[in-house]
Amino acid sequence: MKSNTRIVMLISLLLLLGGLLSACGAAATPAPTPVPPAPTATPMPPAPTAVPPKPTTPPAAALDLNAVLAKYIGNIPDGFGTIAPAALKDQMAAAKPFLLDVREASEVAANGYIDGGVLIPIRTLTKNLDKLPAKDQAIVIYCASGHRGSLAMETLQLLGYTNVKSLASGLNAWKAANLPVATGTEPAPTAMGKTPEVDAALLAALDKYLSGLPDGFSTVAPAALKDQLAATKITLIDVREASELTTNGTIEGAVNVPIRTLAKSLDKLPTDKSAPIVIYCAIGHRGGMAMMALQLMGYTNVKSLSGGFNAWKGANLPVKTM
Repeated sequence: MKSNTRIVMLISLLLLLGGLLSACGAAATPAPTPVPPAPTATPMPPAPTAVPPKPTTPPAAALDLNAVLAKYIGNIPDGFGTIAPAALKDQMAAAKPFLLDVREASEVAANGYIDGGVLIPIRTLTKNLDKLPAKDQAIVIYCASGHRGSLAMETLQLLGYTNVKSLASGLNAWKAANLPVATGTEPAPTAMGKTPEVDAALLAALDKYLSGLPDGFSTVAPAALKDQLAATKITLIDVREASELTTNGTIEGAVNVPIRTLAKSLDKLPTDKSAPIVIYCAIGHRGGMAMMALQLMGYTNVKSLSGGFNAWKGANLPVKTM
């Protein structure tokens, strides 16, 4: 009986010991390392919508002044843009053209002016385009002899004015025709609207040219030309038509280059653009136009015979017959 009791107690003790050992083993086993959660993927921004490139305005072509002048000179119409005093008088009575005086104020005070005219001295012309009528309206320009009138006319025509003329031989011819002359202060022009649209580069070139015109406006008197021809080598260019030379003669030593062919005949001019050149026509109008064209092309020593071939003959200077 006692023996059985001992056996039961021993089994109980062994069971108790086994449980303790199991508990200790469980406590000694390290807890598993926690696994961090997988990182959440950062959402990618949407791809930008493609924007088509804005159309660009191509840059303006550089001004080819020589080409502009060649086209202009080569297409001068018959009459060369002049109007006779009597014709101007009739036109003023009927159509009232815009009459533009490009002389200096001192000349107006000394010699009077044509009634109805407004004064814009030639050196300031391109700065006062807002004082002129529209580019298709009638404009008549005058100065003293017609020389500055030709320069002003050429300037406006180059800028796109389509109905511009110059009074042939200027106020001097008007007075010689016994037409009326006003005295006192000639009216100053007033703005007639915004400045017209013109080629900016061409306007800048013409403004630089006109504002830099020297005293005397690059003319030479007949007697002075005679002395210069005797003293130094001058290239003398006659820009009249060949028929005019046959009818009226020419100046000894002159080379005939009709004005419409001038741009195509530069080989007849000195290769040195600083060499002296004198140009003449009949009354100085075409001479002024040709002089201006050559000066804008870079010839730096060009003059026009004041009053042209008629003034040379009027001074009783020698004429070569053809």
